[in-house]
Amino acid sequence: MRSLIIGASGLVGSALKRRLPTALEGIHKEIDKRKDKNKVHIDLTKYETIFRVFSDYRPSIVYLPAAIAHVDKCEGIGTNHVNVLGSTTVLRLCEQFECKLVFFSSSYVFDGKSDVPYITNAEKNPINNYGVQKSAVEDLILKSESKFVIVRTVGVFGVEKAKKNFAKQVISTVFAGRKIYVPNDQHMNPIISDDLARITIQLAEKENGLFHVAGDTSLTKYDFAVKIAKYFGLEGNVVGVSSEEMKQVAERPKMGSLDCSHLPKIGIPIPSLDSALVSFLALEYNG
Repeated sequence: MRSLIIGASGLVGSALKRRLPTALEGIHKEIDKRKDKNKVHIDLTKYETIFRVFSDYRPSIVYLPAAIAHVDKCEGIGTNHVNVLGSTTVLRLCEQFECKLVFFSSSYVFDGKSDVPYITNAEKNPINNYGVQKSAVEDLILKSESKFVIVRTVGVFGVEKAKKNFAKQVISTVFAGRKIYVPNDQHMNPIISDDLARITIQLAEKENGLFHVAGDTSLTKYDFAVKIAKYFGLEGNVVGVSSEEMKQVAERPKMGSLDCSHLPKIGIPIPSLDSALVSFLALEYNG
């Protein structure tokens, strides 16, 4: 199968690329094709750049991790051009070229008022614009006649050059000797990017539909940050505060954990957070 990864330079995209080394990488920057034959320029705000890749490459599966994922920044409507219109363009081209779309969504499609992790068919009610964007694209995909896999996830961490994910931010802050203030009332079940990529590829090759893919442990962001900092003996630099005290621009769901109990039923074990965290932190320590 010919795979195209749109957003191959990000945390999830680079993890997909490690497991799909022959996949075509669609990235936002301009490409010198003489040096990067396996990379192409794709601007999600420009139809012609996306159409050209579909027309030339004719992919069988299109992975779409590309998005503006800065939740506070997404409160501005400008991000809709990428997160909604760009994703919709990819969906329509998947319909036209008869290829399967693998779309990455988020637990932010829920309002977080549940007492337990969300099941896949729970009622959606996003409370920030990022969640609204993801929910809108989900709805379009679910009505589509194209083959698809929607992967909802949360708390993705791992090795990335940009060091933007939560785990990397915790490490950078505590190693600098500074305090990091973390919400103690926002729950998630984090997953390392490599596990997310591995499971997503399994789903893409064998399944259709909407799936929750996250780790086996639900905990607060504060508890997760303490786990990370404790590895380096710096847990005293982690300070738990309420969501209200964080004064974040976009409201976050209090319950962001996802119920992944359907995965073992199709032969996919729920990945272990502790095992993934040990591997990740060992790399960080040695690095």
